[in-house]
Order: sequence, then C-alpha cells, then structure tokens
Amino acid sequence: MKAGNGDKGLINRNSRNYCIKRSAAILIVIAAFLSLVSAGGAFVSADSDNKSADQSGAVPKYKTLKELSGKRIGVQVGSVFDEYAEAKIPDVRIEYFSTCPDEVNALKASKLDGIVCLESAIIQLQGQADGIVVLNEPVGVIPLGFVYPKNEKGRKLADQMSEFLAKLEEEGELERLKEVWNGNDESVKVVDDYSSFPADNGTLTFVTEGTFPPFDYFRDGKIIGYDVDIAVRFCKEYGYGLKIKDMNFDALMPAIQSGKFDFAASGIAITEERAKKVHFSSPDYYQNAVVAVLAEGDSSGSFIASVRDSFVNTFVREHRYMLFLKGIRTTLDITVLSIIFGTLLGFILYMWCRKGGRAAKLITRFCVWLVHGLPGIVLLMLLYYVVFGKTDISGMWVAITGFTMTFAASVYSMIVSGVNAVDPGQTEASYALGFTDTQTFFGIILPQAAKHFMPAYKEEIVTLIKATAVVGYIAVQDLTKMGDIVRSRTYEAFFPLIAIAVIYFILAGVLKAVVGRLTVNVDPEKRSESKILKGIKVK
Repeated sequence: MKAGNGDKGLINRNSRNYCIKRSAAILIVIAAFLSLVSAGGAFVSADSDNKSADQSGAVPKYKTLKELSGKRIGVQVGSVFDEYAEAKIPDVRIEYFSTCPDEVNALKASKLDGIVCLESAIIQLQGQADGIVVLNEPVGVIPLGFVYPKNEKGRKLADQMSEFLAKLEEEGELERLKEVWNGNDESVKVVDDYSSFPADNGTLTFVTEGTFPPFDYFRDGKIIGYDVDIAVRFCKEYGYGLKIKDMNFDALMPAIQSGKFDFAASGIAITEERAKKVHFSSPDYYQNAVVAVLAEGDSSGSFIASVRDSFVNTFVREHRYMLFLKGIRTTLDITVLSIIFGTLLGFILYMWCRKGGRAAKLITRFCVWLVHGLPGIVLLMLLYYVVFGKTDISGMWVAITGFTMTFAASVYSMIVSGVNAVDPGQTEASYALGFTDTQTFFGIILPQAAKHFMPAYKEEIVTLIKATAVVGYIAVQDLTKMGDIVRSRTYEAFFPLIAIAVIYFILAGVLKAVVGRLTVNVDPEKRSESKILKGIKVK
C-alpha cells in the first residue's frame, strides 16, 4: 500500500528524529571518551614530547643488514634511499611512503621490517618514538645540499650559497649548527625573524618539507630547522628578502625544475643524475643513511596513559591545535570558494550550451570529459607547474581554480540531467500560456530540475571537500597537511588521523546542511502555502 501525504510527513519526521538521536549518541560517546582522557590527567610534564633517546639494552629485532634480506623496507618517495638499500640489502622489498612519519607508523604497526633514513632524522625519531633501534651498519654516506633551478639565476645563487657555506665551515659555525640542531635542547634551536629582512637584492622563495626534523619542521606554528637556519642566514648575509613555503618532499624537485621557487632544501641528496636538471650548492652535510628496526620485546605503557599522552601531544603541546584551526580555515576557504565559483561556472556553461548551438555543446562536453578524466592531483600539478608555472599565483588560488573546474564540470552535468528529467510538456504549456523562454526556464523548468539534481549536488560537495586533501602537493597547508605536520612531531598516527577524520565529517555535514536548507527553498513540494500562493489573491 502506498503512503499518503500524511504518512510521508510522519516518515520524514521519524527520519529526522532518528538522525538527531544518532548524532546525539555520537557526541555523547566522544564526550565520554574525552572525559576518560581528562580523568587520567589532562596534562603531562613538558618533557613527555621528547622521550628518552637512550636505547642501551634494547635488542633490535634484526641485528645485521644481511638478516633483512627479503624483508620489507620503507623509504620516502623522492629520496635516494631505495638505491642505497637495494645496493646493500639482498632481495630487499622496497615500499614507498609520502612522509617519514608514515614510515615510522608502518614500522610500529609491524607492516614494515625496517626503514631507511638519514641518521640525524633517526636520532630525532628515537627521541619521540619508543622501541626504535638503529643498526650499526650504514647503507651509505649521502652528500646533502641546496638545490636551484637550471638557469642563470639559479647558477648565481648556487655559487653564492657554496661561498657562504665555505665561510661557515672555515669559521666553525657550520659544525656548531649541526650540534645545535641534532641536540635535545629546543631552547637553543632558534631561527632569526626573516620577515623584516631588507630585500636590497630582491626576495627569494625557499621551499622545503616541514615534516623532517631536524632539517625542517614546525614548532609553535613556525617552520625551523637546520636547513631553514642556513637559508635565513644566507639571505641576511647577501641582502635578500625571504619567503618560506612548505610542500611534500616528492614535489620539491619538480617545483625547482619548473622555476616556481628560487631554492629548496630538506636533506636533499646531491646526485649526478639530478645535477643534469638542477643546480646544487656544495654539500653542507655528509650524512649516513641508516636502517632503523623495532626492538625486541617492546611494550607500551597503560592504555589510558598512552591515550592521554597522545591527546596532549597532538593538540596541546606547542599549541598544535592552532595548526588544525589554520588547516580548517584553508580547507573551508578552498571548498566554499570552489563551490561558489564552480556553481556559477557550471550554470554559465549550461546556459551557453542552451543558446549556443552544436559547437558550444561539443566544446563544453569535451572540456567536461577532459576535466572529469584527469585525477585531481594531476590537474592541480599541471595548473601549478605548467599553466601557472611562471607566475606568482599562490598554491591556494591554484587549488581554487582546479577544484572550480572540476565542480563546474559536475554542476553542468547535473543541470543537464535535471532539466532532461522534466517533462517537455511543461515547456510547451508555458509557451501556450504566453510565458517567454526566460520566464519558462527560470520560473518553471529550473525549479523542477533542481529537485532532481540537488541530492547529487549535496553529495558532490562532500566529494569536493575530501578531494581538497591533496593540496599539500602544491604548497598549501590545508587540514590534511597540518595533520602531517603534527604527526612529524609526535610520530603517532591515531590521534591526528582520528581528529582529521572527525573534522572532515563535521565540515561535510555542515555544508550539506546548508545546501539542504537551499533544497527546501527550491523544492515546490516543501514550500509553505504562503510562499506557494505569494502574489495570488485568494478569496
């Protein structure tokens, strides 16, 4: 038996009540969980973020490189660690990760048997992640340096940096910097405020990966580190202004090759193959590439204490909650502006095709096919490095441009399907009553079409906000990138990832609710009687 209008209203009310109760239950569970954390002690001592690096007595699960034969070894994408591991470890199985924290979390979860990284980074890691042991056999020695575009300006800057590094080496300052940034005393790890540098010789843009201590990392919302310190000192010495950008490690070399930035560093290895495409300074560091494995019999503390420490380290220490807030702001800016511009562009494209004839439809359909066929990250990188490669447009506006294009393509397709779902007799009847074409479309056809495409429109918004998670590849610090930055300091996956997931759910829910309100306004069946009869005299 079919439900009548009264039954439909009852079903809708019951559905809404169920959703409200379910949401309330979720909130209660979250509140109870946070209360449990707080009960265990909301704060811990200031030293808990730098756990003891003393590994005396710890027995590694694998004691030699030979024992790692045929085992799973994690390396970072864009590094040269895979080459060194394959040369030293027989039949090694290389697995690639975007960041060092991802490798560490995979190792701690026993999804890897070891990871290969620079010795300084592993030393920092041992201070933050228990149960990690470094094997005494390095897989190689890697020269590190600053990298520049393969052009005249890049060559000049590389020569100046080499000259500057030689000066630091002669004065003993370079060795002192290594000791400072490899040490455990955070109070002496300070970088000069470069925002006020006089740019007598122009302003340089330095790009790095902010998740790789001690070379480059965030503390109290500011990027610092060994490479950053040298870059700041260099610009001060040679009269350059300085801007610093943060992006994924595997995007650093493409960014320099395209000439998008002036120079980069983040423990970047100097190789002959790379030197054919970019300029390098002289090495500022020779580092052992080492293998880290888990210790045998490693055991964690109590669950409550572990959860409490993770919560504090993720949100409280170094005011890391501010990073999440900044990431939310950036994600919302990109999403909301892309929705607005994409909706307008998609509607304009539809109106152009509606009036433009066959040629307009063919051009639009080709563009929609092209945009839909490209993965989002590929489209962003093409825009960032190729289309806008020689301009100063920020990564955020490139992201907005890219997601506007993808959202507009979806909006165009949704409007086409929605209008096609409206009975053609509606148009004929409108013309018979004397309505113009414009009045017919906007007053009769579009409101009925909206009822068909608005559900898909809301789901597309959810897809869009999730798709923005890749903007870290083009130097945008969105919510996901901020989570990576926090994980690079805590080497913990649970809390940062859960926090990001919850925040994305909330943001998507809020945006869907806003659009859902618009749906009520455009759906004739959900309008109030007064709105339906507006302008009509009722006897």
